[in-house]
Amino acid sequence: MSKGNSLVVAALDFGTTYSSWAFSFKHEYEMEPTKVTAKQWYGFESAVSLKAPTSILIKPDGETFHSFGFEAETDYASLAEENQHKDYFYFQRFKMQLYDKMTLGQTFKIQDIAGKSLSANVVFSLSIKYLKDDLLETIRSRLLDKTILESDIHWVLTVPAIWNDVAKQFMRSAAENVCC
Repeated sequence: MSKGNSLVVAALDFGTTYSSWAFSFKHEYEMEPTKVTAKQWYGFESAVSLKAPTSILIKPDGETFHSFGFEAETDYASLAEENQHKDYFYFQRFKMQLYDKMTLGQTFKIQDIAGKSLSANVVFSLSIKYLKDDLLETIRSRLLDKTILESDIHWVLTVPAIWNDVAKQFMRSAAENVCC
């Protein structure tokens, strides 16, 4: 579906330090262009923020999502307190590991905070998938019939303007991995 026919415009802001998402229904935009729904994240001691830390916790199998944002921070801290964290992969502020790379193939790996390596494609794809699925859940909760399709949405994924084409293409590929 072309963006002109989209029912929703959704943006995933995958940031270096913080990340979030926002969307606008076409019919709401036409009535009130400034009406945008943004994620409200709940952090430490019930603090509310429009962004969450760009942190992801991945299960020991290296492929399964565990948690993202404030939840990932809390979950990893709890695992560490119980000395059960060593097999998990915990990434914080990892986006800039792509910056200025001249090649980024499927085998490119990044390091978590403990120095363990994992496929960058897995880490980025799981993060984008979480943001996308969370946004979709929110959109569907606002609809009575819950039938909106991903193809009804014009998706936007932020990337830094300073990145080279290789890093931008890597982000596009990671997003396409979770599409449809």
